[in-house]
Amino acid sequence: MLSNHTKKQLAAFIILAVLVTGILSGCSNKDTPATAGGGIQLPPKSDPAVADAKEDPEKIRNEAREAGANELGAVPILVYHLIGEKEGRWTRTPENFRRDLEELYNRNYVLIPLNDYLSGDIDIPAGKSPAIITFDDSSLGQFRLLEEQDSTEVDPNSAVGILRDFGSKHKGFGHAATFFINAQPFGQPGLWQKKLKLLDEWGFEIGNHTYGHKNLGGLTPEQVADEIVRLQDHINQAVPGYETKSFAIVQDGMPKSYDSLLSGSKDGKEYNHTGVLMWAWSAAKSPFHKDYDPKRIQRIQVFQDNGKSSLVNWLERITAKRYVSDGKKDTIALPEGWEESLGTISGKTTVIYQPENANRTPGQEKQASRAKGIHVTFSYASSQDRRDEIINLIEKENLNTVQLDVKDESGRIGYLSEVKLAKETGSGRKMVPIREYLTQLKEQDIYTIARIVVFRDPFLARAKPGLRVVKQDGSPVLKGEWVSPYSREVWEYNISLAREAYDLGFDEVQFDYIRFPENARTANYAENDGRHRVEVISDFLSYARQELGWDKIMSATVFGFTGFAVDDMGIGQRPEQLAPYIDYISPMVYPSHYSKGNYGFPNPNAHPYEVVDGSLKDINSLVESSGCRLRPWLQAFSLGRPPYGKKEIVAQIKSTEDNGINTWLLWSPIVKYPDNLLSAP
Repeated sequence: MLSNHTKKQLAAFIILAVLVTGILSGCSNKDTPATAGGGIQLPPKSDPAVADAKEDPEKIRNEAREAGANELGAVPILVYHLIGEKEGRWTRTPENFRRDLEELYNRNYVLIPLNDYLSGDIDIPAGKSPAIITFDDSSLGQFRLLEEQDSTEVDPNSAVGILRDFGSKHKGFGHAATFFINAQPFGQPGLWQKKLKLLDEWGFEIGNHTYGHKNLGGLTPEQVADEIVRLQDHINQAVPGYETKSFAIVQDGMPKSYDSLLSGSKDGKEYNHTGVLMWAWSAAKSPFHKDYDPKRIQRIQVFQDNGKSSLVNWLERITAKRYVSDGKKDTIALPEGWEESLGTISGKTTVIYQPENANRTPGQEKQASRAKGIHVTFSYASSQDRRDEIINLIEKENLNTVQLDVKDESGRIGYLSEVKLAKETGSGRKMVPIREYLTQLKEQDIYTIARIVVFRDPFLARAKPGLRVVKQDGSPVLKGEWVSPYSREVWEYNISLAREAYDLGFDEVQFDYIRFPENARTANYAENDGRHRVEVISDFLSYARQELGWDKIMSATVFGFTGFAVDDMGIGQRPEQLAPYIDYISPMVYPSHYSKGNYGFPNPNAHPYEVVDGSLKDINSLVESSGCRLRPWLQAFSLGRPPYGKKEIVAQIKSTEDNGINTWLLWSPIVKYPDNLLSAP
């Protein structure tokens, strides 16, 4: 197995060889698309080249670098339903819809037609990113005419009116959108044909959403074709010859034959869709990405998600991996590190450049999404023999991840940190040769997570008593182990440690103890500005993300029972409020920590599979709309009856993976894990 270091050297050698030999030509335009299953046309794969032979390759690379181009990046395809007066789960007010367009415009997005995305014909200026707007169900607020038959005056507060007005005032932004309609589109029964004609004339697209808004779940190909062809005929009454190129699934209803969504016929009338749009929650792949599947295109629903705009949350989440154009139709530009995601392209030349700043690569994403590992204390890692034991354990058990304490519950740091406050207080300890250890782990392709305990910090509390959480009488809370979550100095300290961890070479930072101390609702907190506990904790993660950037992978630990709690339990943790700012949320779903009766069991500790299953389902329901993924902490220690060994640990792992989660971590405070854990019984 090649190490990451060796792989990088090999990749660098290949790129250098390409540059030296001057391999500049791309694919010939003579390439003809190959037909994939389901009637969708997929072009053949080309041989990647560095630049277009007609132009200076160095100039093209420099232009791509200046634009920050990445044409393999994520594309936000947004879905709306109702445009109306009151904001709700399925309704966006006209004011908020305008704000959404302003948000896209200010972030350098431009609107493109869905069909251009499906065909790979994305022609936008350098440095710009494509966004696609879709509407389902053809409700009145999407397109309302103010007068009767002879007028084309559009209600300025309907989606069509807002889009056309905004596009006219913001040159280059466009007003493209696709309306997935049903048999009676946009209310106003006598005007539906006129409205469809106007949509076509004004450059909007019409998509198929079944004739009767039919959930196609379990239907035969003949029944599916009936719904699709009936709507197609209906559209042709208004716009003769119009063929819808895309289909949006109703309520996730999957027919018996998925391919019947793509193509079929009824009474001699055929339909062929080049794209099928599904439900949320994810940004879509670039049409040039190897994992792009036009048959299953994800969308992002736009609504107020726990008080925050889901659009803003998602645009932030994809900041470091969004599609950015190089401004050239005949090239596909991407930064180094994205080569493995290059898909099938035809008639285009690949431009690979070295980015000016660090970028988030698919390789990092893949490692994080498959991380399976163990917690290691810096005390345990202070011995070379034990460090070797950890690597041997990882290899033997087919694991791939080490989560290592940087700052633990004592407030001490396992190496001599260069962070200013760490040096001032002397919190660093010369225990782990951190750079050498990280290098050793990297050479074995082991993913590394830095654990930083945040607000439980006895060492800092002793060094700076003014930060300590105290009772009303001035005595310390919980033995003086906690510092104020309100304190900006505490925030800056921990974020500086995180920045240092990334600089040292950690792949990810995980914040732990991001909460208020339990049973301390009436305590005095330094710098208390009156914000609610939940707001303080989410604000900390928001600020950390702002300071550290979305090119870094970041996670946070929460109590497992936050999934079924109805409030913040007095500690400020609500998963749905934290999720928008992190890549992974790690609930501690330790069965021993649940109370009698939780999930229906008198002794939850004796039911590891069921307790983990219930917890993960509860927490996922809270965070799934944000795009944050779950990576649970599983119990690898004994607390109560029964004692935990291989059987109980494996049950938790199975429960996790049965929930479609392929990443998890094992917690043992003494770094002791069973032998042959993942081997067959």
